[in-house]
Amino acid sequence: MQQTKRRAQIAAMVAPYLTDNEELVTASTVWAARVGQVPLLFRGRHLHLLATTGTRLLVFERRRRRRDAALPVVDARLDTLDLQRARARPLLYQVLFGLGDGRRLLFEFRYRDRAAGRAFVRSLRSPREA
Repeated sequence: MQQTKRRAQIAAMVAPYLTDNEELVTASTVWAARVGQVPLLFRGRHLHLLATTGTRLLVFERRRRRRDAALPVVDARLDTLDLQRARARPLLYQVLFGLGDGRRLLFEFRYRDRAAGRAFVRSLRSPREA
């Protein structure tokens, strides 16, 4: 699927969850894994749809069939997220961060979505610097 079509699909999915003063900043697909005791090499990754606004992170499961409405898997404020590591790999841009409740997630952005990954990292860093 083309990036413009994917962005339009994510924008349509996120629209019911946005408040009046929020607007979509970043929309992308990411490979996501929950980090725990098992090494990352053996963790299963799943493709998710990522959307960030100026203040929130919304992550949805990729819809395989048409359903009524998709519920976000993660709906968190950016100022509660803790960036632990961001690094560029030859084919992926990895971002490791913690949610406020002790969970840690790894997002891997494809090479073509690397700019979206860097924008996500900047949005994680900016609330702390302001």
